[in-house]
Amino acid sequence: MVDGAAVVPGRPLLVQCTTSQLGRAAQATGGPGSGLVVTVERQNEVATLTATEYLLRVTGYPNPVLLDAARYAGVGRLPASAPFNARWVRRQRDLGLPVLTDSGYVGAGDEAGLRRILDGTARLGGDAIACLPLHISWLRDRTARERLCAHVTSADVPVAVVLEHATDPYALVGVVGGLLALLACGVPVLVLRCDLSALGALCVGAAAAAVGTQASLRHLYPAPQVPRQGGGRPGVPSAIVPACLAYRLVTAIAKAKRRHPDDVDWSCGCDTCAGRDLDWLAAEPGTVGEVRAFQHTVDVLLGLRSELIGGAGDLAESRQSWAARCAAAASRNEELGWFRPGMLARWPEALTAAPSRPWASGIRHRFGSPGAPAWDQPA
Repeated sequence: MVDGAAVVPGRPLLVQCTTSQLGRAAQATGGPGSGLVVTVERQNEVATLTATEYLLRVTGYPNPVLLDAARYAGVGRLPASAPFNARWVRRQRDLGLPVLTDSGYVGAGDEAGLRRILDGTARLGGDAIACLPLHISWLRDRTARERLCAHVTSADVPVAVVLEHATDPYALVGVVGGLLALLACGVPVLVLRCDLSALGALCVGAAAAAVGTQASLRHLYPAPQVPRQGGGRPGVPSAIVPACLAYRLVTAIAKAKRRHPDDVDWSCGCDTCAGRDLDWLAAEPGTVGEVRAFQHTVDVLLGLRSELIGGAGDLAESRQSWAARCAAAASRNEELGWFRPGMLARWPEALTAAPSRPWASGIRHRFGSPGAPAWDQPA
């Protein structure tokens, strides 16, 4: 239950990875302002718990960590009525982590399932976060949104939202507005399994937001759709083009630079690129290329987070900055002949329509046991 403790700015940008990607993701997110969401693969919770214990107790990883059981995903996903696994709850506490509930999927109109998750989280105590894997209607439909907000406000527990859609839920009209309404409920809100809209969520007051390492971790695929395990053709990694706020295949980046050498500032100042033009990523072979593209992407994301929300955590300024970035990125994509991600239009539209509100600028809890990575550390 929200305890009313003082809000300390932080709003980390998390990287959501699978257990097998944990080593690489941990290395890329060791600096301030970041952290991890480790997602169970193939229902092997033991492997996730073991790998996370090694990360925390042997390597001394310094940043926030969440564990996502992902029982809401896949062809055999569980419904919201499924009870929490007591062992999963206990093992997170044993590791000194906040408890992210192993919730099932909340389908359209499943108000009873929604209440079951929220009420069950409240009974777990102050270190628990209600994982809410939602059908898109819970944010898009006004009546459903009002019911969602009413139940979240009543339960008074932190929530972590996962949205179901075949591509990008934040590209749909109404979804960003629904997120803004949820953020106004007065409880800490985290956004998981996200694309670059994770940055937007932080700019409007989300306590934390997670960007997936691959397409299947950037939103919840509708069942029984089988997600791709990568972001493009096999063996061709994707990387973020900062000016476009979009993932592109590294081969597409190289081709675009040849066609438009002067239309975009191709030079990248992230630690990985060190001032080189982005087409260098396409020249890196095999696994080396995948690693470099991944490192570049995380560097860029964390750099954008720092630029957008800064140290002061001024929400009005970060809202304006994000809306302006989206508008500029939309123009850059058009100049290059690339499709314009729908979210680049949806965010400015929603922020223009919505009044400014004093949304929470950080998590109001200190999750976890003493000495564990704290969620309310300054950025």
